[in-house]
Amino acid sequence: MKYKLLSVFCISFILLFVFKVKTVAIENKDNNSEMSDEIVIEIIKEISDFMDSREKLGVEISYRESDGYHDYYFENPEDDEKLYIYHRDYIKDEAYHYLCKMYDIGFYRGRNTQSGESGSGLSNYMYYKIDTNGKFYVKNRDEKNICVQIQFIKSEILTENMPQISDGEVYLELCEDNKWRISKVSQWLNDLAYYDLGYMMKTFFDPEYSLLSDYEKFIEKYGYDSKGNRISMYISTDDNDEIFHGSDTELISESSNLEKLKKLSKLAACMAREEIYARHGKIYPKFSTEFNYFIRKIWYEKNENFSENDLSDIEKENIKIISEYIKSF
Repeated sequence: MKYKLLSVFCISFILLFVFKVKTVAIENKDNNSEMSDEIVIEIIKEISDFMDSREKLGVEISYRESDGYHDYYFENPEDDEKLYIYHRDYIKDEAYHYLCKMYDIGFYRGRNTQSGESGSGLSNYMYYKIDTNGKFYVKNRDEKNICVQIQFIKSEILTENMPQISDGEVYLELCEDNKWRISKVSQWLNDLAYYDLGYMMKTFFDPEYSLLSDYEKFIEKYGYDSKGNRISMYISTDDNDEIFHGSDTELISESSNLEKLKKLSKLAACMAREEIYARHGKIYPKFSTEFNYFIRKIWYEKNENFSENDLSDIEKENIKIISEYIKSF
């Protein structure tokens, strides 16, 4: 009996020790200005593993019937609470939203949800996730900031031409309450999707066929100004699924339209210029940026007889105005 009790005690102690190691971040004991590099890395791995794991999923919900995908609620309320604590104590809002998008985590009717398959790429447009078995090291650190070099692993949906492993960074910031929080997560392809293209990622690229060179050429053309500075590639459309509705009937040089033009990114401006041609059915080379963009427009119809003579004087003038704006980059 004595030895049985001793065995039970030993097993309980070991389980308690293992549990504590796995929940170092949740307990929040080490989150202060003196937090070691090792704890920083452990926290990043713990949060990533938890967000990526599908073991926490339970009841399926079908609230996205329009696109055919299904998400699942977290099975245990404890996991909802755990994610809340991670966000509250260890992740700033912008980085949290980035991570949720990367791991397909959403929020529906007061509860957290997640897609059923890790890295499927079906319902998402961020194709790399943190490789917790990869290399982690603190790249640089000062009193207020930490940069951790990490590795990301690609989704199975991406073509074989895309790198299996990609380097990226996790940045932490010492906040006013003296706690370190993840302030930014960065991987170049995920950044293109999250910060620039959003849902239009799949407008310009097909993850199953687009090559590394396709992404690189796109970013080189639209993601830099003439001085080599990285610029936004944000693009959006209005209710008419157009960037510049009325550019066929109103001069952009009028003050209100000119202000609207100045807010466009280089990419958006290029597509706005082509929008004038596309309304007349201009045909673009297959799989070119313009082809991928306009082929999805309900209003776009190919015109085998398209000619620039079809353009009105207003349209020709607007093309000149937009072209001059594009040169300003």
